[in-house]
Amino acid sequence: MPRDTPPGTRTAYLVDPMAWSRGALPCLLTFLCTTATLGQDASLIPGLHQELAAAKNDTMRADILARICFNLIRSDPDSARLVGDQALALAKRIQQPRALGDAHNNLGWLAVEQGQFDRADSLLGIALGIFQELGVPQYTSVVLSNLGWLAEKRGDSVGSLKRFHESLTLSEQAKDSAGVAITLYSLGIAYRKIKDYPQSAEHLKRSMALEQALGRPGKVANCVMGLANTLKEQGDTTSARTAYTAAITAYRKIQDHNGWGLAEENLGDLDMPRDPRSALAHYSSALAHYDTVHSAIDKAYVLQRIGSAHVALGELKTGEARLLEGLALSTGAGEPQLTLDYEQALGRLYAKMGDGDAAIAHFERHAFLKDSLLGADTQRELARLRTEFDTERKEKDNAILRAENTAQAALIRSAQVKFYASIALAALVFMAALLLLRNFLQKRKHASALEGLNKQLASSNAEITEINGLLEMKLLRSQMNPHFIYNCLNSAARMTQAGQNVEALGYLQGFARLLRMVLDHSVNDRVSILEEVDFLRQYLKLEAHRLEGLHFEVEADRELLDDETEIPALLVQPFVENAVWHGLAEKQGDKSISVRFTTNGDGFRCVIEDNGVGRGHGSSAPVKEPGHRSLGMQLTSERLRLLSWRMTERGGIVVEDLKDEDDRPQGTRVTLTLD
Repeated sequence: MPRDTPPGTRTAYLVDPMAWSRGALPCLLTFLCTTATLGQDASLIPGLHQELAAAKNDTMRADILARICFNLIRSDPDSARLVGDQALALAKRIQQPRALGDAHNNLGWLAVEQGQFDRADSLLGIALGIFQELGVPQYTSVVLSNLGWLAEKRGDSVGSLKRFHESLTLSEQAKDSAGVAITLYSLGIAYRKIKDYPQSAEHLKRSMALEQALGRPGKVANCVMGLANTLKEQGDTTSARTAYTAAITAYRKIQDHNGWGLAEENLGDLDMPRDPRSALAHYSSALAHYDTVHSAIDKAYVLQRIGSAHVALGELKTGEARLLEGLALSTGAGEPQLTLDYEQALGRLYAKMGDGDAAIAHFERHAFLKDSLLGADTQRELARLRTEFDTERKEKDNAILRAENTAQAALIRSAQVKFYASIALAALVFMAALLLLRNFLQKRKHASALEGLNKQLASSNAEITEINGLLEMKLLRSQMNPHFIYNCLNSAARMTQAGQNVEALGYLQGFARLLRMVLDHSVNDRVSILEEVDFLRQYLKLEAHRLEGLHFEVEADRELLDDETEIPALLVQPFVENAVWHGLAEKQGDKSISVRFTTNGDGFRCVIEDNGVGRGHGSSAPVKEPGHRSLGMQLTSERLRLLSWRMTERGGIVVEDLKDEDDRPQGTRVTLTLD
C-alpha cells in the first residue's frame, strides 16, 4: 500500500474553494511554487529555542514548548516526549486551559505516531474535553482530526470518517479555511483506505484548491501525492507516475525532504514489479532524504523495500544487510506490523540462501509476533463484546425496573381506591361493585404484564447462553493456533535434522500458507466453502508429509462454490484431524480420506470418509514421546463437543462405522448437515 504524508498544523485563514477541472494534473507544476506553510519541521527547533530563551512569561513558554514538542515528533520522538512533558507540567502549574489542551493534544499525537493507541486515546480525550469547554471550534476541530487518524490507524474506518466529518463541520462553522483544507485531505486519505476512490479524489481536489489559494505549496504537494496514491490503487499507473513526479518537483522547491522521500519511495513501488534496479534507485534516493531529516521510522520502511529489491536482483548478502538494519530500526521504533514484515522477508531470504536454521528462527519469530498481534486483537474484540453485552443487560434491567415501578404505582392507586370505597361501602353499594370490577381488571392486566416480563427474561438468558458459547468457541480457536505451529515446526525441525533440507523448505512454505489460513479463519466466524476446501487441502497436504502413504481428496459441488456459500470457520478440520490420527495413523498399507461438500435443499452436507481402522480399533493415540500430553486432541474433543451443541438446532452430525461383508472395520464416515 502506498504511504501518505502525515497531517500538518493548522493556521486560520478564510478562502473560498477553487474549482478543480479535469485534465489539470499535467499542469500541476505551474502552481506548485508559492510560499510554504510548515508542518512538523525539525529545522525550526533552533529558532524556537531562541524564542523560549527570550519568553517573558510562563504562558509564552508553555506555548513554545508545545510547538517544539510537535516539530520533534517524527525526527526525535524521545526528545519530543520530554519537551511535551515539560509543557504539560508548566501548563498544570499556571492552570492555563489552552496550554493544557495543546500539551495533551501534542503528546496524544506523539502516542499515535508511536503506536501507543490506548495512551493516545486518553490524552486526546482530555484535550478534546478542555477545548470543548473553552468553546473555540478551531481547537476542538484539530483534536477531532487527530482522533480520526487514531481511529484510522486502529483499522476503524467508520470511526475515522465520523471524526473527520465532525472536524470538518467545526472548521467550516469557524470559517477556518486552513483547517477545512487539512480535514478534506484527511477525508481523502480515509476514503481511499476503504476503496471509495471517487470520494477520495473529490476531497483531495477540494483540499488542493484551498491549499493553492492559501499559498501553501507543501500542502498542495501532499494533496498531489494523495491523488497519485489513489490513481495507483485504481490501476492508472501512468497518471500516478506523472503525479508523483509533480510532487517531487514541488517538494524539491521547498526543500521538504520528508515529502520528497515519500514520493521517491512510492515511485519505487511502481517500478518494483517490472524493474527492481530502477526501483532501487528511487528507494536509495528516499533513504538519503530520510537521513537528512533523521526520520528513523521512514528509514525503517524504505530499508525493507531496499532489501527486497536487492534480493530480487540476486544480491542476497546486500539484501540481508539492509533488512537487518531496517529490522533494528523497526524494533526500536515500536512498529509491530513492520517488524512482522521484516521477519517474514528475512525468513524467505535465508530459505533462499539455504540457511535452514536462520530461516526457521525468523519464521518462528514471525509466527510469534503474528500470534501476539492476533491475541491483542482477540482481547479487544472480547472487550467490545463484553461492553455491548453489559450495555444491553443494563438497558433490559432498567426496563424491568421501570415496569416494576409502574406496577407498584398502579397497585398503590388501587389500594387508595379500595380505601375510599370501603368508607362509602354502606351508602354506595353499587359504586363499590364497580370499583371491585375495576380492581379485578387491573390485576389481570398486571398478571399479563408480568408474564411478558418473564418471557423477556427467558429470552435474555438464551441470548446470554449463546454469547457465552460463541466466546468459548473463540477462545478454543485461539488456542488451536499454537498447537498447529508446534506440530508443523517440530516436523520441519525433524526433516532438517535428518538432512532433508529441500523437503523441510517445501514443508515450511506449505506450513506458512496453512498458518496464514488458520490465522485468517481464527478472526472470522464464517468463511466460504472455497476457502474451507483450500484450507483442508493444505492441511492434508502437510499431514501427507508426516504420515506415509496418505492419499486425500477434497471436493465441493460447483453450485456451492458459485454461490459462495459460507460455513462456520474451522468447522470441518477437527473431524478431518480426528480421522487422520485416530483412523489412519495406525493402519498399515494404503491410507485414504475424502471430504465432499454437496448441496442439501436450502443447506449443504459435508461427508468425511476414511478407510482407517474404525472407531473400535482407533481409540489409542498415535505414538508420542514419553511424557507428551496430546493438547491438540484435547482441544479437538472440546471443539467437537461445542460444535455438536451449536448444531443441534441448525443441522446434525452422523457418524457411521464402515464394515466389509465379514463385518470387519473398513473405516468411518462422518456426515455434517447444516441448514
